[in-house]
Amino acid sequence: MAVNELATNSVKHGGGAGTLAIWTEGGALVAQVHDGGHIANPMSGRVPPPLDSANGGRGLVLVNQLCDLVRVHTTPDGTTIRALLYL
Repeated sequence: MAVNELATNSVKHGGGAGTLAIWTEGGALVAQVHDGGHIANPMSGRVPPPLDSANGGRGLVLVNQLCDLVRVHTTPDGTTIRALLYL
């Protein structure tokens, strides 16, 4: 479910396409998505959006709730999100 949310967000908010990679490392399943989008709010995914939010914003919150660690690296050129689930 977390990977689906990351991929969907990449298509919806990251310019219509992205790159997904999945691997295991140090006892964790790692999923990484990179796209051309930019996350302006550093708290995105950490604080739920208002209930009446028309822009969604719940997908990244869900990823943070489902995974053990979520790292977000965003620049004007794109965003990479890496989510880890320890096995």
